[in-house]
This record gives sequence, C-alpha cells and structure tokens, in this order.
Amino acid sequence: MNQKAYIICGPTASGKSSMAINLALESNGVIINADSQQVYRELPILTACPTQSDYETVPHKLYQFYDGAKRMDASIWIEYAKQEIETALKNNRTPYIVGGTGFYIKALTEGLSVIPTIPENIREQVRREGVHAKNADLYAILQKYDPDLCKKVKPSDKQRVLRGIEVFRATGTPLSAWQKQKKIRPLPNIDFDLKIIDFEMPELEKRIHLRTEEMFKNGVVDEVKKILCEEYPDNAPIFKIIGVNTIWRYLANKLTLDEAKAELNLLTRQYAKRQRTFFRTQLSK
Repeated sequence: MNQKAYIICGPTASGKSSMAINLALESNGVIINADSQQVYRELPILTACPTQSDYETVPHKLYQFYDGAKRMDASIWIEYAKQEIETALKNNRTPYIVGGTGFYIKALTEGLSVIPTIPENIREQVRREGVHAKNADLYAILQKYDPDLCKKVKPSDKQRVLRGIEVFRATGTPLSAWQKQKKIRPLPNIDFDLKIIDFEMPELEKRIHLRTEEMFKNGVVDEVKKILCEEYPDNAPIFKIIGVNTIWRYLANKLTLDEAKAELNLLTRQYAKRQRTFFRTQLSK
C-alpha cells in the first residue's frame, strides 16, 4: 500500500502557509517548501517566508536554506524534497508540500523528462548572450534549433527560450524531443493528495496589497539594500526575485515610495495570474 503526502498549492498571498500549519498541527505534520523564491536565505521578508513563530510551531523544511548566488531548478529541488518527504514518513510524520511554484509540484507528482546535465560553460555562455540580445533575436535562434518548442513558448519568455537554446547546444537534440520521452516519477510509491487554494482576482489583489504594506513596515527595503551591498555575481538568481529591481530603483531615487509599492503590487498581481493559469491548466485536483 502506497504512503500518502499532501500538497497545498495556490497563487501568492492565498493563505497556503496558514492552512498548512493548522493541518500539520492536527496530524504531526512537517511542512516542505515548494516555492522557488522562498528557498533563498537572504530575502525572507520579500519572499513572504514563514515567520520565526511559524518555524517554532511546526517543523518547516527547505525554507531559507539556499545560497542566492546559486541556481535552483526543479531537478535540484526534487532531490531535496524527496529526502525530506521520505524522512518525514520514516519518522511517522505527515508531509505537507506547500508552495506556489507549479512546475515544481508538477515535476514532483508526474516526473521530469530525463535531460543530460548542461555543462556550466555552455549555460553561462547562453546566459551572457541573453543579457545583451533582443528577445526576437533569441527566439530566431530557438526557431532554428527547436521549431516545435517555439509552438509552446512565446518570445517574451526569455528563460524558457534560453533553456531551449542551451539544451540544443549541449546535446545536439531539441528540448522538445527530450520532453517527449517517458517521464519517471521521483516517488512512485507515494500517493499525493492535491489541494489548490484559489481566490477570484479582486479578493487576491486585496490580499496582495495588504501583504505589500506589511513587507515595507517589516523592513523589506533594508533587506534588499543588504544584498545589493554584498558581492553577488551580476547574474545571481536572487536578483531575479520579484521586487528586488523595484526596491533597488527606489533606493536609487528612481521611484518614490508610493511608486515602488504600486509597482510591487502590479508585479505580484501579474505573477499571481500566471500561477492561477498554471494551476488550472497544468495540475488536476
């Protein structure tokens, strides 16, 4: 008989963490993070990580444990998540996988295509090209390498475009061809109970606005200022976290405080819409 783990997912500011804590308290649970931004240790306020009180109430895993200069992706996250899920079950605790990164959850429940590791020199070369090249030019390269992938990826989705380019250059095989291969579930002996939390956008927007105000009250500006003063490489993943660029421009007097708050609200709403679309179309309850 398969063991069971629970997944609680939904858009940002939907109350996933509070629900998970309440459930974990009732069932000797452990909360395991499935949010690609909350893995980084440096920006707990900006990424809305659980509070110290939350950490003391219920065990939380895979939050604030990863270096902001290092790349995290679904394949790396799955290895950490597998270990935490298996450890929880071994200790007779209930695993609750909680987060808003839909691709991580899809990869955990359905598996990833087996793609060879991309050499770091090729990855870095493609990323450097991406900094200076126009989206249309990068998309033209991908069109030459992998026209099937272009049917599913927009020119504006630079991250996926660059991924397609680097895979072809490293392997000589289009990413779309790798993706058609049979996926291997990372935890075939575990059944996942999936719950998607959602709100209509007007209500979600209110929650986002309130959370943005709390972030500024709780010191998010100083938090971002600190990482900007440290020596991270220019392409460090931490700089891509929603709100870092906004607050940097506020610190540089390019935005007023009200403008910075408004922009962070807008970026977060856009992100929430993308999350809701992914959960509706890519994950089934």
